[in-house]
Amino acid sequence: ANMSKVPQKESRTSVVEEPAEGFGAAPDAKDMETLMERFSRSFAKEIEGQLQAESDYKYQRTTTFGFLDMAPFIRNGAEAIVRDSFTQCFLSRPRIRWNFNFYLLPLYLVGVIFRYCVLFPLRLSIIMIGLFVFSLLFAAGLLFPARLRTRFHESAIRALANSFLMSWCAVVREHGSPPPREKGQIFVANHTSVIDVVLLLQREKFSLTGQQHGGLIGFFQQYILASCMDNLWFDRLESRDRHLVAKKIKEHCEDLTKAPLLVFPEGTCVNNEYLVMFKRGAFDLGTCIVPVAIKYNKIFVDAFWNSRLQSFPGHLFALMTSWAVVCDVWYMDPQYRGEHESSAEFAQRVKEMIANQARLHSVPWDGYLKYFRPKLEFYRARQHVYESLLQRRFPSVLGESTFAPSPVPDRRAAETKGDKAEKGEKGDKAGLTKRHATTATAAAAAHTS
Repeated sequence: ANMSKVPQKESRTSVVEEPAEGFGAAPDAKDMETLMERFSRSFAKEIEGQLQAESDYKYQRTTTFGFLDMAPFIRNGAEAIVRDSFTQCFLSRPRIRWNFNFYLLPLYLVGVIFRYCVLFPLRLSIIMIGLFVFSLLFAAGLLFPARLRTRFHESAIRALANSFLMSWCAVVREHGSPPPREKGQIFVANHTSVIDVVLLLQREKFSLTGQQHGGLIGFFQQYILASCMDNLWFDRLESRDRHLVAKKIKEHCEDLTKAPLLVFPEGTCVNNEYLVMFKRGAFDLGTCIVPVAIKYNKIFVDAFWNSRLQSFPGHLFALMTSWAVVCDVWYMDPQYRGEHESSAEFAQRVKEMIANQARLHSVPWDGYLKYFRPKLEFYRARQHVYESLLQRRFPSVLGESTFAPSPVPDRRAAETKGDKAEKGEKGDKAGLTKRHATTATAAAAAHTS
């Protein structure tokens, strides 16, 4: 009865005036949209009014904290998400399905059936033939002297690499050529997948150095590559392994009878859109560095191996069921360390050369950070920054710092501090004895009185 007396102008503002069957019946989509729009307008108007009020110096606060006090933290969090260039280095880009329409979808389905039911069995047979040829050449090499044996083994490795490339229908466009072998020569390249090694071995013979893996990759490292190549494998988590490998690398570079060394200084696979920090181990030796830039074309398949989401057999299956693997390889001029150039600066200069040639984004992050959680000192330092912001805003409310970052320990400072502590301890003992004597005298005087 009361609703019938409401003017027509006011009835438009109510979203539940329309008749509905049953108690608590939900409003329709139009009414819900009207309600959300009205709520958004009122909420935005209220926030705008609060901001304008707090920006006036005459505004009298009724509480300690204001609405604008959270703005620096919201901005800092948003910047951390937007400017997160570290996580972007290891993300697999999702493919955009542009052919899901009524006239291209049938052709797409025909292509899927052809790739999985025709191309994949053929490519798998090519790999089997390549492994068979590799076994024959490797076994035949054992029957000959050392010089001929080396040639047979080089041919076996090259045949195996070409069989893998044929199984992917790889199109490798090379720009330039490797320089002649010389003493102290190291080839460095950006790293996207294990197939980087296959791309380079089909042209030249290299000795490899890198992380010791398990599974299928470990089988190739331990039983196939180790039998005919002078490779150096290590565990990145063991510092003793890294120091030993650095010594062996220097000895390997001085031996001209061995193949040139191929190093991936990033230390991990990156998605071929970014280039992370180069480890300076290969640049500390004062040798000749030959930069090699590798850029994959993602028109048919993404060659990046995301080891956290995909096993290596699964990665090979994705490559073998694609149309083709297309990439460009640039062999650049040899680089030498400058007279007044540090190893870190030398590594950075070579890194920028590769990034510019392959059109990659160069970032300063250490690729090993994806294997570790941030240290407690990093959390403490960030908390200290936030606390300093709050202390400047509320000097009368907050006390002294409670999240100050731990200082870096210094041996000399620690020894000096220890000497001072020892002297202070002796002084404290003397002072404590003196205070006990004074207290005893005062107690005796009080008892006498």
